Amino acid sequence: MVKFADLQKKGQKKKGEPDSSPVEKVMQQKDSPLDALDWYQRACKFLECCIEQVRNHDNLDVSEGERVVEEIALAYSQGFLPQELLIQALHGESDSSFLVTNAVNVTVYAMLISSTLGLSRERQMQLGLAALLHDIGKVRVPDEILYREESLTEEETEVFRKYPSDSFEILNALGENYHYLAECGLQLNERLDGSGYPQGLKNDEIDAYAQIIGLLDLYESLTHDQPQRPKLTHFEAVKEIMKTQKKGFHREYLKALLNTFSLFPIHSLVQLNTGAIGRVIRTYMENPVRPKIEIVVDAQKRRVASPRVIDLREQPILHVVEAVEAESLSS
Repeated sequence: MVKFADLQKKGQKKKGEPDSSPVEKVMQQKDSPLDALDWYQRACKFLECCIEQVRNHDNLDVSEGERVVEEIALAYSQGFLPQELLIQALHGESDSSFLVTNAVNVTVYAMLISSTLGLSRERQMQLGLAALLHDIGKVRVPDEILYREESLTEEETEVFRKYPSDSFEILNALGENYHYLAECGLQLNERLDGSGYPQGLKNDEIDAYAQIIGLLDLYESLTHDQPQRPKLTHFEAVKEIMKTQKKGFHREYLKALLNTFSLFPIHSLVQLNTGAIGRVIRTYMENPVRPKIEIVVDAQKRRVASPRVIDLREQPILHVVEAVEAESLSS
């Protein structure tokens, strides 16, 4: 099992190197070695193949998953990830099921947060592969439960909560070298205060990868439409996590989530105190409430013909009032 203490060695900044979040690094990238759309589609296809293998009771082959994780790790180390990949994970649509897109999105987030946490390359790639496969046990949940739009009954909830054990069984069959994947899949829904399932583990009894991916999975689920509820804005999702799960996750992981995505992530929409609406095009770790934005709707609620860029760090009179949804642009 990977323990919390195992991940505490931080990456060392070079002398004079400014603070920057992984999202800032994404924005600095011009010529990435990674094709964002191609990578995303191949990651989705890999998971779709895994789902078929499980349904057909075939041996799971994770070699392609290891390749896509290695590619994203290499791109990040060589010159940061392309902006389009983060935008796809945060805001994009996909033809794949939410089960597949959730896992791919969480993988993108995992690679970003691994930098915030200062993980080694080996740890980073293990975390990425664990993120890709974290929900594989849900394949065995009946569709009428998995895609139910109404609240589940007590009996249905009991059936649903068996999926971490199924994830463990599926991933444990890969052998000792991949035991960390099985541990992560089993403990994904455990919480530090013992409120999680299936074992009610507490504190350091919980695998570190499971803690990180459990947090990212919760964040991804809250910020994307689900069968039982509509999505929240990033700001609403973070508020909900801090309100209801503050005792469920290590403080360091919660802090890393905030430092990775900032309060207003790339491509999200925000409203200024003037009433104008802008799209975030860059964030700053040292000043997360004052991003650089591109005005798309002016103070008179008119769509602008030529978007105007404003760096809120240089405009002390202006500030963000709230995050808004894309529907606000057409209302």
